Amino acid sequence: MDKPKALVGLQEEDYCYPLADVSHLSDEEKRKLRIRGMHIPKLLSSDEEFEQWVSVFAPWNGRVDMPEGGFDALNKEDKRKVMSQAVFQRALWYHRKRFNAWKKEHLQPLVDELAEEASNAPQYDWRYLYSLELKKLRCMRTYFSHSLIADKDGNFGFNRWIDICIRLLEFLERDGDNILEEQVMRMNVRNVGDLVPSDVVEDYKSASVSVAEDEYSLDDKAYYYGREIYGRKMERLYYRIRLYNMREWWE
Repeated sequence: MDKPKALVGLQEEDYCYPLADVSHLSDEEKRKLRIRGMHIPKLLSSDEEFEQWVSVFAPWNGRVDMPEGGFDALNKEDKRKVMSQAVFQRALWYHRKRFNAWKKEHLQPLVDELAEEASNAPQYDWRYLYSLELKKLRCMRTYFSHSLIADKDGNFGFNRWIDICIRLLEFLERDGDNILEEQVMRMNVRNVGDLVPSDVVEDYKSASVSVAEDEYSLDDKAYYYGREIYGRKMERLYYRIRLYNMREWWE
């Protein structure tokens, strides 16, 4: 988590417009407004109040003393400092506003499904743990696609790894029951000695493969053992991705 993330979802270019007029506010009112807006979450009731807060906060945070003539009386460098603060805060505010509206329809149902699974899934089968992880990753995938680090197409830099993990978990939660024969036939069985007993590999290799009209097919024994090996290979890949890539999954 040492490398900073590019906040490509802010769309700051849309928010470079003049500051709201706060000349009617006293110094004490400005101070209280600034404090309310710095609260997490912000204690502001409307977009209008937020824009007033920006007018108060931007010069303060940019360490610029606002003259009697207001923003127009500032020199070029101080104007740049103030607008840089204003644009960033506006982009963040309106992004979160859009996100919260989107979240109710698209993310919250997935979170509810995850909570339901955690509350009611049996405790006696390891597959339910994979089922929970699958639902959690679907929540994360959906969240990141509309987060501050996602571009307009919903790409956020590490979506490939989350997508692979989701796909792997769709097989792992079913213990490989949905692994196809075609997948098994394309499998490489080298370097699997640490995943399955050697007799499983030998049983798979010794099983028969039939050929009919130039099409290959496995007998039930080969398919059974091959599916077991394939599932363990999937499991290893899933944990390798988590071990080496998961720490980059943050906003």
